[in-house]
Amino acid sequence: MDYALVRLRILRTIVVLASTTLLSAPQRPSSPPHGKASTRERSAVETAYRAYLRAWKDKDYAALNRLLSDDYEAVNFRGIVSTKANEIATAKEDRDYIDMSGDVMSVTLFGHCAIASGLIDASWKDDQGKTQQATVRFLAILQKQKGEWKLIATQSTKFNKPGTG
Repeated sequence: MDYALVRLRILRTIVVLASTTLLSAPQRPSSPPHGKASTRERSAVETAYRAYLRAWKDKDYAALNRLLSDDYEAVNFRGIVSTKANEIATAKEDRDYIDMSGDVMSVTLFGHCAIASGLIDASWKDDQGKTQQATVRFLAILQKQKGEWKLIATQSTKFNKPGTG
């Protein structure tokens, strides 16, 4: 694996995201907004992220295509950088899940961008028919594009819940 290329792509993603956030700064109030609008937007971000998980689990590639921005990039728990096209191809090849749910623990709004983080719990049957489970911590950056929240970057890391080893 070419780690220099991986680091370069991650750095590029960070620069793009920072630029997007800074460019939206004049629209951002000096303190986080409170009230119905911000609550509604936070809820819309959570809904978009959960729709992404549901589309992945259900292998709904049209929904994945809608929910992922054209310039989407991901870094998975193996350190592999992925584009939108590669992410959809990976979903097609991925196992069938019994369940996949996300606990969005935090949403922070920055103008037309949002950072969401939390945990994903997934379960599936292995080749012997035994149920397997995994928990993944995620960080997602979404951007409102043409009125819809779309994922522009995600990062995931294996997570061992306390007491599970």
